[in-house]
Amino acid sequence: MSEPCSPQSQPQQRLIDKELLDACIHCGLCLPACPTYLATGREMESPRGRIYLLNQWNEGTLPLQSRLAEHIDSCLGCLGCQTACPSGVKYENILDQARPHLAARKPGILRFGMRFGFSNLLPDYPRLHFVAGVMRQWQRLKGGELLRRLAGVKPNQPIATSEPLQQNPVQKLFYRLWQLNALLPEIPSFKPLPKKSWQAGEKKGTVQLFAGCVMDVFYNSVNHASIDLLKAQGCIVEVPEQTCCGALAAHAGETDVMLSLARRNIRSLEVTEGPIVVTSAGCGAMMKQYAEFLHDDEEYAARASAVSQRIVDVTEELAKNDFKHNDRCGAELPDLKIAYHAACHLAHAQGIREAPQKLLLDFAAAVNSVTPNKIELIPLREAEHCCGSAGIYNLLHTELSMEVLNRKMDLIKESGADTVVTTNPGCMLQIKAGVNQRRVPVQVTHLCELLRDAYCGEVE
Repeated sequence: MSEPCSPQSQPQQRLIDKELLDACIHCGLCLPACPTYLATGREMESPRGRIYLLNQWNEGTLPLQSRLAEHIDSCLGCLGCQTACPSGVKYENILDQARPHLAARKPGILRFGMRFGFSNLLPDYPRLHFVAGVMRQWQRLKGGELLRRLAGVKPNQPIATSEPLQQNPVQKLFYRLWQLNALLPEIPSFKPLPKKSWQAGEKKGTVQLFAGCVMDVFYNSVNHASIDLLKAQGCIVEVPEQTCCGALAAHAGETDVMLSLARRNIRSLEVTEGPIVVTSAGCGAMMKQYAEFLHDDEEYAARASAVSQRIVDVTEELAKNDFKHNDRCGAELPDLKIAYHAACHLAHAQGIREAPQKLLLDFAAAVNSVTPNKIELIPLREAEHCCGSAGIYNLLHTELSMEVLNRKMDLIKESGADTVVTTNPGCMLQIKAGVNQRRVPVQVTHLCELLRDAYCGEVE
């Protein structure tokens, strides 16, 4: 992609489609839906403010080297504003066009490291699992405690606390490493997924499971639970060859990396049959966009469209059929007060709301029919507001991410729930970090694990 021109050289060049920006009428109805605006109170940290800045940049009156880049880069990309907008502003498309220009101006070392991760770590599953194994040993050896001491951080200090003024450059490095380490969950042992599996009884067809890279490292048990649930509904479940979906690369503006990964997945998935079931909301949202990103690629446009049309979130697939259950359904579960956090890339990016709610309601009814009042579904205020994870946003903008998380944690506490259910690994990582920081007795789980424990029992 060519470098954008300076305002002096070619002020007429449009970096973002003007009609996308002009759709915004600056009414401000998006402000209550914007987590960064709510956290900071600053207009330039709102969708309306960012579109105003991008308009100036687009017209050549504001250089990208100004603080404009900061304000755009601090956007979570949660798309809550897109849901709230009465004018139908396609904020996601605006971000897609702006991000590559921002990526080109990242510091060289940072950009190199990110591109290496997107191109050579996340797509290389053996290498990724090796790194996960090293991290697992690091956690067993209490490496986080060592980082805390080297950083001069007090015990139980919140992740979002500003760096102490007395820190020297070395301490600042260790402080940053301590922050990143504190965001990681306990990394479990890895259990490979079966290439093809089914249960005895009537078969309803074949589905393909897209396991995801982050999901399969941090939450491998979710993929196993999803397979168990799909088999319980009569599906033959296949796990085809696959690689990283490219979502993290796309969010970082590294569109060329994302397109390379998309083409690899298309080549693998187009020769399979049946729905492609995705257990991570972020992956599903990205893969449904393959057709849009490759629409002008003569070789891949039609192939991308065919694959994108087959992508379904696991909650969509499971909600199509009812589960059979007996008088032991959920008997091993403790009494639970469950709040549902709607992942941004499920609710806002994909518009999937009814399926997870239906599954939760059916689950509660099935368990309570065996043991009355065992399961209580608790309303969560601002359930569709971002938790602050947003891919690797919490790694790059940790302070603001934690401010957004604090609001979410306050609302979880207000709800009185003891279990938070969601459908995206990033949300699970982020909310679990909040639980650990506050030391509150709240479990964080994927919806499929909850359903599996009721309908299928434990994975062997």
